[in-house]
Amino acid sequence: MIEYALAFVSGVLVKAVDWLDDERKSRHPVKFALALAYGICIGYLIGTAPFAILFLSALIAQVFARKIDTAAHWLGFSAAIVSLLYFGFSSIDLPLFFFFLLLAFLDEVDYVGRLRPITDYRLFLKIGALSMLYFGRIDYFAGIMAFDIGYALFQIGARMAKNPMPDPEH
Repeated sequence: MIEYALAFVSGVLVKAVDWLDDERKSRHPVKFALALAYGICIGYLIGTAPFAILFLSALIAQVFARKIDTAAHWLGFSAAIVSLLYFGFSSIDLPLFFFFLLLAFLDEVDYVGRLRPITDYRLFLKIGALSMLYFGRIDYFAGIMAFDIGYALFQIGARMAKNPMPDPEH
């Protein structure tokens, strides 16, 4: 159960760093602490979680898609790699790794026009993880959904803080 909680926390922290870097253009050093924390969490997940290969694939896809584009995210990525070396990881099922790597990469492509919702919802990796139910593996889907729920909740919270609901009494 700890792995799903850490996946959720990782999603919150990754989105927090995205928000600070991309939307706020913040120079506040807290983003580096958050990136370090998410990197350690993701490294731990890759080293210990039953759905580790999913997170390893997503991490590597970020490099290929050139989405690690700020100093804070480079710190998070580096922390994940260093902590992965500390925690170690089990053998890699290469076909499954490449399956998830391709899907994670497709999620990072910026689609335009009518295909824009694909970029917004990033469904490829989720569908791939869901397909693992056929093999009796719910952990892949649960792991990616825990991450995505944390990511989405931070995003919703940031929007609400930016545009608070009007006071109904005024």
